[in-house]
Amino acid sequence: MNRQGLALTLITMILGLAAACGGDARALPTVTPTTQTKPVQRVEPQSQTLMLRLASPEINLVTYLDRISVTGVTSPDATLSVNGQLALPDTDGDFSVDLDLSDSHNPLIIEVVATAVTGEKKSQVRPVIFSEESAGSNKSGIFGRVTSVTSSELTLQTPSGRVSLSIDDSTSVAIHGWKSPSVTNIALGALVAVMVGGSHAESVLAVVSRPVQTRHFTGIVTGSKPAGSNGDGSLTLDDGSGQAVTAVATEESLGGTGSAPVGEVVTAVLEQDLSTGNLTVKGIDRSLDGAERLYDALALNQMIDSPEASANMTALRWRLAEHGVRNLSMLVNSQPNHGRKDAIASADEAYTKSFSEHQIGAPSADVTGLVTSIATSLGTSSTRLITVKPASGQEVMVKLSDTTPVALFGERIKSGQLDLASRITVRYAISGNNANRVTVMAGNTLSTDSSAQLAALAGSGEIQGVLMDVGAMEPAVTILVDRATGQQISLQSSGATIYRNGAPADLDITMEGSNVFALFDPDSYRLLELESMAPLRGEELVSGVVHSFIPKVAEGNLTIRTTDGRFRSFTHRAGTSIRRDGLRVSIQDVQLGDLVRPNTRVRVPDGSNEKSAEILTLSLKTPEPGLVTGIIRGVTGGFDGQVRVTISNIWLDMIGLKISAETAITQQGRTLGIQDLAVGQEVALASYDPITLEAGIMALNPPKESAARASR
Repeated sequence: MNRQGLALTLITMILGLAAACGGDARALPTVTPTTQTKPVQRVEPQSQTLMLRLASPEINLVTYLDRISVTGVTSPDATLSVNGQLALPDTDGDFSVDLDLSDSHNPLIIEVVATAVTGEKKSQVRPVIFSEESAGSNKSGIFGRVTSVTSSELTLQTPSGRVSLSIDDSTSVAIHGWKSPSVTNIALGALVAVMVGGSHAESVLAVVSRPVQTRHFTGIVTGSKPAGSNGDGSLTLDDGSGQAVTAVATEESLGGTGSAPVGEVVTAVLEQDLSTGNLTVKGIDRSLDGAERLYDALALNQMIDSPEASANMTALRWRLAEHGVRNLSMLVNSQPNHGRKDAIASADEAYTKSFSEHQIGAPSADVTGLVTSIATSLGTSSTRLITVKPASGQEVMVKLSDTTPVALFGERIKSGQLDLASRITVRYAISGNNANRVTVMAGNTLSTDSSAQLAALAGSGEIQGVLMDVGAMEPAVTILVDRATGQQISLQSSGATIYRNGAPADLDITMEGSNVFALFDPDSYRLLELESMAPLRGEELVSGVVHSFIPKVAEGNLTIRTTDGRFRSFTHRAGTSIRRDGLRVSIQDVQLGDLVRPNTRVRVPDGSNEKSAEILTLSLKTPEPGLVTGIIRGVTGGFDGQVRVTISNIWLDMIGLKISAETAITQQGRTLGIQDLAVGQEVALASYDPITLEAGIMALNPPKESAARASR
């Protein structure tokens, strides 16, 4: 019986009872049905890519409060830190951290860093000035760009106009990486935060646009020493690509357990003390905990009936699948170590359960390397056993059937066309080692760690923005770099090369308001090259490093690793304009490791996938020999007979170098061997090939004890 029939029956029964009791027959009151709308729970929109949206503090904040809240939204699986403090997001991706400003350096830099096991990273840096509120106080805080500076006066361009401040010996100055800087060490055009007393600059902070104190490092725990009576413990991580770090760890930073799970993949929040050189673990986030947060986020959105929740489900499924691939790939492709087998089994079990509930498929891993053997499976002629040897880690044997998708230049080929020494990437199921898909990388391909480090260099000394002002009285330009924050940069333009849509041009006011790309000297803020170009509909701009290419016309014949860590393939044609270092060249002159400048223009037709993307203008820059100064954070045995050394610089970049018998290692004029390298040693200077990452020269500083004795 339906609900309407049941209601009529009940009404009839009630009327019958009323009549049987002899009561007056009364008409039932007329009820107007009301529609009750179930409140729809709001969910934060999620994305397939790692996201980071900061709600507070506001940009360039001056506050009288001694505590502020840092709040925002990120991906549920993200490892997030605020000034080194681990702050994991909730199921919706929300995070909140309270910071005490009263005891902090003033002005203060707030660093928010978000990373994922998938290799993605996002960060935001915001300066804050804490101004003590008191009666009759003339102290205030201002933000601006340096337009001129002397030993006695600092002039800033602020949103409210130009401001000149006096400077004396009492003025406190902070510049990252400088021990005792003066105001005159701050470059023209730099953004500064200033604590002002009247018209006097009391403290000046040079604001950098990237995190410098905090770094996240994802790797397998290969060593965990609990803290003892003689001091703090330590944590050693290996990312499987030759980079390893060892850092000081306390019981609190390891989650209160005193040790980390050896064999598991974790992300450690690292903090560097430039004065001592110490690298400290501030907190760790287990990879499987991030996967569980994704699982809970999927469950939350599954209960909500809304278009936003449905879109989130698609994005979160993708993130969970890629999370599993990267975690399992790191585990199964690493060298055997204590706890590795148990970690693989636990991860496989966890992903199998969550994947099954959300129809994602079987847990899989990726392996990239050379095909070292091809055999036919016993008892069948349709299954091939392919052995893949990665650049680091163990060989993997996978099973390919006639139906396994194999792609070359985006086109399907037969698995039987694979040859020995082919360089391929295989995604395969952990259970059974059956290949899901194979990608053949034709031609030369840059190593992943080399392309990552080179991509980070792309755009160094280059900016993209809107040309706001061309100086009428002096040779200078002002470029709006960030519309949201109003961030600008001023550059001296005398002698600069000017282009308009690829053609040489003169610099004049008619270019104001146009989108421009500027190449400049970061030390002197002198403009070297300016190009005005307006992308048309369907066009976009990319930058990064040439990861692989084929010098002939074919679909997807050039792959760029972009500055955000993505690998994007494009097609270059006979008419593609290619420039390297300002000169026109042919595709035959393109080299692996060439830096792709941000004025590279591509076209992706509406409604098409990236396979049909075409390079219109390829602007390249030859990478210079790599130089690094810093501290050795890890030393590991090489998989190819070389030793891998991980060095952190003052920016907390991790540079992994290959050390061989040909590397000239010296210390105070003495020649050292590879066996003399150790964690904690200071590297005065190391030069290396940015393509191969092979170190040619490594000069070490004397041990700190020796240096102290020499000074005495």
